[in-house]
Amino acid sequence: MSTVKTGGQTVNQALRCVTSPVINIDNGAGTTLDIVLLVPSTAITIHSMYVLYTTATAGTVAAGNVKIGTTVGGAEIVAATAFADGATVGTEAALTLVIDEVAAGVPILIRHTGIAATAAGEYIVQMEYAYDA
Repeated sequence: MSTVKTGGQTVNQALRCVTSPVINIDNGAGTTLDIVLLVPSTAITIHSMYVLYTTATAGTVAAGNVKIGTTVGGAEIVAATAFADGATVGTEAALTLVIDEVAAGVPILIRHTGIAATAAGEYIVQMEYAYDA
């Protein structure tokens, strides 16, 4: 937890984490899925985002990807990032942030683009963030 001094007051900024539902990588070649991760009631600063594989990936999964934005299908927060071939359970893959500030009331949306059913794997997206003071 960090503290920030604002206008003579000290505000504690606890780091929080939000997790997506489990997403199946092999939902169909080019098939998209949009998920609302969070709509913050107060402006936030994103500290990190990552994919966490909940089952091992099998076959070629790199044709699929995930991106995160403030619009459906957008990539304002994280550009399209390919899935990792041969990832084991518990493997984390950091997502590179394009922006880290999100205003109050602006949705944070995950766009998953799947691959054919001949490959396998599941994952979640986790985001660590703090409310702005």
